[in-house]
Amino acid sequence: MIVRLLRFEVDGLVSIGRWLLRRPDVPAGAVAVPYAKAQNMLLTVFLIIQLVETVGVELLLRGLGVPEVVRTPLLALGVYGTVMVAGMIASGVVRPHVVSDAGLRVRLGHYLDVRVPADLIESTGAVRGYESSLKVDGERLVVPVGSQTNTRVTLREPITVTRPLGKRAVVRVIDFYAESPPVPAARAWSAPGR
Repeated sequence: MIVRLLRFEVDGLVSIGRWLLRRPDVPAGAVAVPYAKAQNMLLTVFLIIQLVETVGVELLLRGLGVPEVVRTPLLALGVYGTVMVAGMIASGVVRPHVVSDAGLRVRLGHYLDVRVPADLIESTGAVRGYESSLKVDGERLVVPVGSQTNTRVTLREPITVTRPLGKRAVVRVIDFYAESPPVPAARAWSAPGR
């Protein structure tokens, strides 16, 4: 689990680099289906608060004459927290859902990446759901953004997914949020004779 958490930290840093270089993780020939706008407002507020808090604590401690040996670790923690929130914002932008001939990738930043082969997709459709967090409910994987879902993909047979902390689950329905749901683009997957 510690290795997985460290990987999240590294992936967040890589996402910041991809964001700055404007290089989203979308293979050639695939279509990006963004979802980040629904979460970026809140995350941007967290980022600003984190920055203000880091600078404010450093200035306050300096003004009170607190020794550098105490201030330095606190400043490092503040900078670390700021970078991690920036990584969360960046990963949502550079790791969108992806629709291709091969299938669908449902992602949640650098925390979740579920690959669904096209031949397993039975149907796609719009759904309105309100969920507070990523979860598995029976055979349904719920991947909300901004506490909402708007797209449902039903599979012909269940697939095994790996949740962020490594636990596996078998699911047959995936509900997720997309700014422009990929339902029209995905209709060909579930066409008769496929």
